[in-house]
Amino acid sequence: MKVIKKILVILAWLCLIGAIGFTVYYAYSEWIAVRCQSVEVRINPSSPRFMDEDEIAGMIEKSGLPIIGHRLLAIDINQLEAKLSSFTTLNNVEIFRKVESKGMSFSGKLVINVDQRTPVLRIKNAIEDYYLDPTGIRIPTSPKYVERILIATGTIPDETVKRNLLKMTDYVNKNQFWSAQIEQVFIQANGELLLVPQVGDCLIEFGTPEDYEIKFRNLKAVYQEGFKNIGWNRYKLISVKYRNQVVCTKK
Repeated sequence: MKVIKKILVILAWLCLIGAIGFTVYYAYSEWIAVRCQSVEVRINPSSPRFMDEDEIAGMIEKSGLPIIGHRLLAIDINQLEAKLSSFTTLNNVEIFRKVESKGMSFSGKLVINVDQRTPVLRIKNAIEDYYLDPTGIRIPTSPKYVERILIATGTIPDETVKRNLLKMTDYVNKNQFWSAQIEQVFIQANGELLLVPQVGDCLIEFGTPEDYEIKFRNLKAVYQEGFKNIGWNRYKLISVKYRNQVVCTKK
C-alpha cells in the first residue's frame, strides 16, 4: 500500500507539473502571438495642443508600417518613434507595447507617450506663418490651437539674429512687466527690431536684439520715471538702439 501511495503521489505531482508547464507554454504561445488591436496616445497634460490624440494615432496608422492587426512583438518601436519624432511639433516620443489579459485571452496595443513643443515666438509675414521653440525649431501653426505669445513680423535675416531674438523673447515672456507691455516685434531687413507696445501708438526702436537686458532696463526706467507724469502718448518714437541711451521723438 505504501508503494502504491507513493506512486500516486508522484503521479499527482507529475500531473500538476505537467498542467503548470502546459499552462505556461500555452500562455507564452498566446502572448507572443498577440496582435496589435489599437493605438493609445497620451499627450503630456502640460503640453500645448497643436495636435490631438486622434491625429497622432492617425499618423501612426497611415505611416505605411505594419501595425494594426500585426503581431505586437514584430512591430519596430524604434522606427515608429523616429517616424513621429520627424514631425517638429512633437517631442520626447516614447512608444511601448502593452498586453492585457482576460483569463487566457490576450489583447495588445501600442501606447504612445508624447510632448508637444512649447513655442516662445510666432513668426508671421506675407509668405510664412510658424512658431519657434526656445531652441529655434519650427512648429507649424494649427487651426485647432493658438498660443498667445509674442508675434514677430518680417523675416529673420540670419542665425545670429534668430538666436539673440529667441533669447530676448524668452526674457520678455518670463518678465511680468514686459510680457504685459510688448505686443509685437517687427524685424527689419538689417536685423534691427521695432517693438510695438500694447498701450499707446508709439514705436520702440530697439536696434539688434543684442544687449537686450540693458536696453529693457533703460526703457523701463523711462516708462516708470520719465513718463510717470506726462505719459508716452506725446511721443511717436522711443529709441534704445544705442547703448545706455534713450532718445524720445515727439509727435
